[in-house]
Amino acid sequence: MDYSTTYFNKPLGGLTYQDIVDYFVDAKEESIKIEFKAFSARYGNFTENLNGVIRGICAFLNSEGGILIWGAPEGVQPQGQPNKVFQGTLSPLTELKEKDWLINKISDLITPLPVGIDVVILQNATSIVYIFEIQPSNYSPHQFKNTYWARLDGQTRPAPHYLIEALFKRIRYPNIEGFIKPEEIAHNGVNYFLDITIFIFNFTPLQNEENISFRLMCQQGIFSRSQDPNFTHMYLYDGHQLIFKDFIDVLHFGAPNMHRERLVFNPHELSSKYGNKVKFLLSFGGKHSPLKTSSYSLDFGKIDWNKAIEPNYLFTKIEENVLSADKQKELGATREDLLRNILKR
Repeated sequence: MDYSTTYFNKPLGGLTYQDIVDYFVDAKEESIKIEFKAFSARYGNFTENLNGVIRGICAFLNSEGGILIWGAPEGVQPQGQPNKVFQGTLSPLTELKEKDWLINKISDLITPLPVGIDVVILQNATSIVYIFEIQPSNYSPHQFKNTYWARLDGQTRPAPHYLIEALFKRIRYPNIEGFIKPEEIAHNGVNYFLDITIFIFNFTPLQNEENISFRLMCQQGIFSRSQDPNFTHMYLYDGHQLIFKDFIDVLHFGAPNMHRERLVFNPHELSSKYGNKVKFLLSFGGKHSPLKTSSYSLDFGKIDWNKAIEPNYLFTKIEENVLSADKQKELGATREDLLRNILKR
């Protein structure tokens, strides 16, 4: 759900600091899908203020998702009215944190591990506002500091027992996540060689997953083991696709299962045909979990042979752990499109 467009008529990545200033020209009230957090010394230091933000994010995960603005005006309770209104001057932060730092901090403090959280950082000189967009979670209920939170009557409150019970009953599948890590890049004067590790995690406590399988496609390179007669059954499309049908029987919470592969690239073909651009598409799932994809783009034109170990700097785009159903929806793919492409009708 694009909550940012609903409230600001812009996607999250297109917002500016002035958009938030303009938004609060008129008085606003919180709702089940939007929450305003001022930054104030009255609420403690940065960490204590951030705890309030994470509590709100946890509530959105357990509810219908929404937008949280950190740096909003302070709320005022009009006489005779039940709800606070927020209007006028923002209460911005002055401490800048990187997006990855914020997401990692949130992920560390909310259990089970949340997904579907995005943040944009808006600046005006030394004034900073953080806008969080949260999708409703398929893995709720989530906790923050041993408490389940939810959006109730437009406020973040401890979730009542009946709601927690309903959320637990709603869980139907574990949260499986897959990643690719480039380990080392080398050459022998003829070909490039890229060693990678594939990681598959289960991030749902107390719920194991079974019969994990995955596929990895790379049109620009060939899996080196595809040339070995003992392993040819695992590879398709002339060695460009790896299919691991029985990767893990049971995947427990926390500890990842790993698989190493080496890919071979022809430098001349890579340059002339693909402009030195390499793409990976990892698809994975299990008996009870829906299919997800993680996709990666790399630029081999940036190779620095002094950095042969962990060549993460080659990444130009990473999109991880996207539900295939959401990806098709994003691309506008319909049932008819899918059948037409497969059946060539």
